[in-house]
Amino acid sequence: MTGVSVQRQLETICRGLTDAPAFADIELLRCTVRRERDAFVISLVIDREGGVDANLCEAVSRYVERRIEALPPPVPLFTLEVSSAGVERPLVRPEHYRRFRNRMVRVITTLRIRNRTEFLGAIEESDDNAVVIRDRYAGPTPIPYAAIKRATLYYDPRWDLERKHRP
Repeated sequence: MTGVSVQRQLETICRGLTDAPAFADIELLRCTVRRERDAFVISLVIDREGGVDANLCEAVSRYVERRIEALPPPVPLFTLEVSSAGVERPLVRPEHYRRFRNRMVRVITTLRIRNRTEFLGAIEESDDNAVVIRDRYAGPTPIPYAAIKRATLYYDPRWDLERKHRP
């Protein structure tokens, strides 16, 4: 079996994670499979409503490991990394922007829009082609998804501190 076909099999296993009834509520944000020396490195980034804890990452890891070990011999050597999307969760698809409307995001673009490539502000609106970010310097700015290099929810730890000091 070639390295490319093994890599495809590993990607298929990862992408099939949400088909398992136990993981139907999980959102697979990223699945990367890369070859390093004699082994594959498989990295999954997951999220779900209510958050992701270490127990869920461990359960996902065990499930994926069992699926890989069930492949016909020779089973490839691999390292598996399962992690939460975290507080600065990546926004990958248009439905993510709709889901997190009015939340603060950081968006980095591949082209200059209003003479900028980085935007920080709340998601004002979105459709299937673009998102409008209410940036404090550029104002409401429509950004086509095709121009987005990276987008994440924005987390400011000061918000937690302010919450603790409220009566």
